[in-house]
Amino acid sequence: MAEAHRKIAGEGWRPWAVGAGALFLAFWTLFPFYWTLKASFMAEIDVLDSLVGMPPSLTLDNYLRVLGLSVSDSIFGGQTRAVMEGFVNSAIVALPSAAFAALIASFAGYAFGRFEFPGKNALLFTLLVSRVLPPITMLIPYFVFFSAVGMVGSLFGLGITYLTAVVPLLSWMLMGYFASLPIEVERAARIDGCSRLQVLFYVTFPMAAPGIAAAFIIAFLVSWNDLLFGIVLTGGTNAQTLSPALLGLSPLMPGFRTELVLFAAASILSTVPPLLLALVFQRFITGLNISDPVTTGGD
Repeated sequence: MAEAHRKIAGEGWRPWAVGAGALFLAFWTLFPFYWTLKASFMAEIDVLDSLVGMPPSLTLDNYLRVLGLSVSDSIFGGQTRAVMEGFVNSAIVALPSAAFAALIASFAGYAFGRFEFPGKNALLFTLLVSRVLPPITMLIPYFVFFSAVGMVGSLFGLGITYLTAVVPLLSWMLMGYFASLPIEVERAARIDGCSRLQVLFYVTFPMAAPGIAAAFIIAFLVSWNDLLFGIVLTGGTNAQTLSPALLGLSPLMPGFRTELVLFAAASILSTVPPLLLALVFQRFITGLNISDPVTTGGD
């Protein structure tokens, strides 16, 4: 009995330790976003005086300047205007490239997850190796090739690099997802007279909607948040994307007169499209979380 009491007492600290660790992790994760959000509504002179607490006053002027709705943009050499142009360019390249990446990866994932064919393992190994290589190793070959064909500063060329970056990863992810789906449903559709393509588009893809939606969001985030390829392939051109434009607005960049609060406002605005996508695809992502091979794979 005494030993049991000691065991219970010894385990009593564990929930507190787990709770403290979770609280620290939440603070470590959310505080930078909280501070950036707060700074985006502050005047420059109040930033350092209100590091943790609330500022003496809040203003929307920073957002108006970033959105180009304030005449004061001219004193910053048009840097805030470049942010909005980068915003549009990123949307133009990220949405189509994410859609094509999800589509290509869906076909590849279905083929790898459902069929056995010669060279399958070699192809899977090639996909894996392509993800092991650091992205910077592909940057110079891309730049040389795009320079030769006149595609430096082109959103189309940038979209191609995003496709090649995410399709291998998404194909691996969707391969496992398609393999977990019940094949009996596809067989029943074939018995009912559906062709292979009809089964794929009207049966399999709808069942795999959570995984495909997750693949689309991952591809979009890779494109939307990219800095390395964007700054090398489009930096300083009319096709400059959002991340290089944000870097140009950063107070860390030498030779430019910028304000921390403007950078904070632009950074907060850059999170709006990913958040909207998360809300739109929320029910699909929820479906992905509750799906697993045990419950969906059949007997």
